[in-house]
Amino acid sequence: GRRTTAGRGRQRLQRSLVVVQVAVSVILLTGAGLLVRTLMKLQVVDTGVSVENVLTMEVPMDGTGRSTPEQLLLYEQMRDRIAALPGVVEAGIGSIVPLRDNNFRLDVKAEGQPVDPDQPTPNADYRTVSPEYFRTVGIPLVAGREFSSTDRAGAGMVVILNQTLARRLFGDVDPIGQRVAWTGDVLQFIPVSGDWRTVVGVVGDTRDAGLDAEPSPVLFQPFAAEEIFSGSFVVRSTLDPAMLSASVVQTIRSFDPQALIENVETLEQVRDQGVAPRRVNALLVTSFGALALIIAAVGIAGVLAFSVSSRTGEIGIRMSLGADASRVKRMVLREGWVLLAGGLTLGVLGSLAASRLLAQLLYGVTPNDPVTVSVVALLMATVGTLACWLPAARAARVEPAVALKAE
Repeated sequence: GRRTTAGRGRQRLQRSLVVVQVAVSVILLTGAGLLVRTLMKLQVVDTGVSVENVLTMEVPMDGTGRSTPEQLLLYEQMRDRIAALPGVVEAGIGSIVPLRDNNFRLDVKAEGQPVDPDQPTPNADYRTVSPEYFRTVGIPLVAGREFSSTDRAGAGMVVILNQTLARRLFGDVDPIGQRVAWTGDVLQFIPVSGDWRTVVGVVGDTRDAGLDAEPSPVLFQPFAAEEIFSGSFVVRSTLDPAMLSASVVQTIRSFDPQALIENVETLEQVRDQGVAPRRVNALLVTSFGALALIIAAVGIAGVLAFSVSSRTGEIGIRMSLGADASRVKRMVLREGWVLLAGGLTLGVLGSLAASRLLAQLLYGVTPNDPVTVSVVALLMATVGTLACWLPAARAARVEPAVALKAE
């Protein structure tokens, strides 16, 4: 018996390794599935802007020795020339490109709105934009008006809030016509005044801190009325932005050959940068999961093939005593299914525990997402069954007379 049929002790290690391989495959594939589903959720997140055919670039002038009025004049001349280029629909100026977190936040207060002493002082992103900015990037006007060409230094100080800041400062009260002001000790050290500014509009929120983050409160001010800390151009066109970029850069160079032009990108590229690390993580985990799946399938097929080879005599005896090919095939498949069931059980339990480690990387998907776990288990069961089929088919083709004669 020991000579014609492999003993259990001899096969125990091989079977255990196959079970572990299946379990590891399930864990890796579950992690990959969760990351891929996160990417799919992020792709449909409303960014608050219209990213199609928008070119962006940063053109800082700090350190050039120009005064604020000189910088403003140059920026506006550049914008006008860019807007006149063929294919350009609209061009605007802003202190920063949308969908980027500038990390320049100041405390802000609303006139007549008491602050809860148990809550931190409200703050908001400091941004300056030209009148064309919102139309260019597709930020919707929710209430009030946009900035106009007359909103300049010396005129009445006006601001536009995004919806998040409007709710935080005024709640359900209509913010149009209300007044807000920057506050805090930091104003003593920067060229930003704490004067009251009248709210003339409210615009939609944008996902500047990341697609998976809540919209930040933002206070927009007229680009022509405030200190210029930095400047960026946003250009919407009917052409491919990549084809337009050379013309825009050349236009800027015609005014200032030494101009520093940075981060020439489409708004789609700016958006995609927020999910690039997640995309890399998903690709790596998916690659490891696919490799583990292949190794597990090869392991199952190898163990069953070895089992069939070592049990050729036994199979010959069974068939000579009346077992048909289908019964032999089911016998081998059953052996493979036992390995699969053990691996799947351990894998699902392991994935439920391991997926909690990915909780910080997920968006719109729970760590124990039943859809992902079910799809992975079904995939592993299908691949494992296919891996069992070849050894089972080989066993079914054993000729009893030839097998017994070999013995």
